[in-house]
Amino acid sequence: MKPASFLISIAHLLACSESAAFIPSISGGVAHPTVTKSRRSNPTSFLLPTDNKQRPLQMMSMIQQASLFGTTIIQQRPRIAALAAAFLLLAAKVLRDPRAFFWPGARVDKNSDADLPEGSMGCPFMGLRKLSSKYGTIFRTYAFGIPIVSVSGVDNIKSLFKNEFREDGVGTFMVGANLPVIFGGEMLLYENNSKKHSMLRRLVANAMTPNAIAAAVPDIQERAVVRIDNMLQKNGPVVMEDAFESFTLDIAWKQILGLDLEEEEVPKFHAAVVDWTKGLSNRFLMLPFKLPGLTRYFKCGRASAYLKGKIEEKIAKLERDGPDSSTLSMLYFSTDEDGTRLTHDQVVDNSLLMIFAGTETSASTLTCAALFLALHPDAWEKVRAEQEEIVSKYGNDLTAEALEDSTYLDAVIKETLRIQPIETGELRAVRETIIVDGKQLPKGWKALFNVKQTHINDPSTYEADGSHMDHIKGFKPERWLSESTKPKEWMPFGDGRRRCVGERLGMTEMKAFMSMLARKVAKCELVNKIESSHDIEWQASGNVLARPSNAECNLILA
Repeated sequence: MKPASFLISIAHLLACSESAAFIPSISGGVAHPTVTKSRRSNPTSFLLPTDNKQRPLQMMSMIQQASLFGTTIIQQRPRIAALAAAFLLLAAKVLRDPRAFFWPGARVDKNSDADLPEGSMGCPFMGLRKLSSKYGTIFRTYAFGIPIVSVSGVDNIKSLFKNEFREDGVGTFMVGANLPVIFGGEMLLYENNSKKHSMLRRLVANAMTPNAIAAAVPDIQERAVVRIDNMLQKNGPVVMEDAFESFTLDIAWKQILGLDLEEEEVPKFHAAVVDWTKGLSNRFLMLPFKLPGLTRYFKCGRASAYLKGKIEEKIAKLERDGPDSSTLSMLYFSTDEDGTRLTHDQVVDNSLLMIFAGTETSASTLTCAALFLALHPDAWEKVRAEQEEIVSKYGNDLTAEALEDSTYLDAVIKETLRIQPIETGELRAVRETIIVDGKQLPKGWKALFNVKQTHINDPSTYEADGSHMDHIKGFKPERWLSESTKPKEWMPFGDGRRRCVGERLGMTEMKAFMSMLARKVAKCELVNKIESSHDIEWQASGNVLARPSNAECNLILA
């Protein structure tokens, strides 16, 4: 018999046995023992004295002594039996599936012939704080009460994504009951119905076509020039993160939403987007029940209400005055082939998605790019030389063609995204057990699309000592200029049907700012001494992409 089955049998016997050999009755302070079983039928009758003459006295003594503790030994036996039964049942459960007990939800599909990936689950009930890649391209782990299989490598990720939009496959989800309230339940990113997702993607993509982005380049250049001039007017070092964040937030209110903000309200809008974005890392929002007063007592909730209010105002203006050049306008008036348009909630929620995609990721990438260029002055000189050629060819005004022709600058941005992409990736809920690379991803687990690990393992760039991902040794934009050295496994914008719909807008923003910066700044000198990657300080939390916190530069005019 298996140990678990044996323990369950013992627990059953304990729970079902008679609760005592006798039941003492207390009447007028005198105990009257009442025998309920014969000695032969009662396995506990050995507790009673065998001498009939001494039995009453000894029994009275036993009861009196037990009464000092508030009860009798015999009255305690049912409790002991119940506790023993509960303990044995618990032990049986642990023996039957230790992993599922210590890491709830981490059950293995025993009907699958495939093995569970190797890995470490970390501390029982809690899991690991950091993922470990030592187990290869697919490994299991446990974090914040969630069993996870990390999947990396282009082929494996494509195999995983083939199971999307199927009832027995995988799907995106928001953790908890509060994130949909803050970030919107009608976002393209979290739509799992195949037909509805395709419709949403077409309509959202209509707002960010190549022609639409090209038309927005002059406005993007204007905002870049304003922010760069503000940087150059300051005395002392410039905190690059602040400059890039301000620029991308300007793009959010002016180009994406098309708002007419008064100068004094711009900082309020900037602060609201920052507070709203930080809600993604607020663990209270991940609770499985809705929190009362979410939009009143939480910063991210108040910020969400403010942003939604601004979007509502803009929609009302568009209904009254007709379309304009903003991305929100194109989204609002976008029409599918059959005449379908986005609902009011879909417009609001996907406008929030565009704000997030156009600010958080772009600001983080620009901050990292500025740091890398400051660490590699020769690369900065190449960016500047290329822009001199662009100006002589296209003039001072930026165009989509001029940005497309900025091939070295494009390589700088892509190399930054290779070394410093999103640290992990999106989670997918596994609805039914699937097989990826011969390993099972069990039903109920979460699959992690691991971007960083995919870039680490790219065979076209891989170095055994890890130098290909080093912020100083590994930064080589030139690798993107030749097909023979170009990275093969690069997916900072995702892949498949959920590939980032705002990729073109994000790349345009970043290239526009860096091109204008290169035209005005001859040199970026870091204030803090950084001789190795270990000297770079990274912000602990609050951003989807990691940002260096010590990227302060002295800007020297051209």
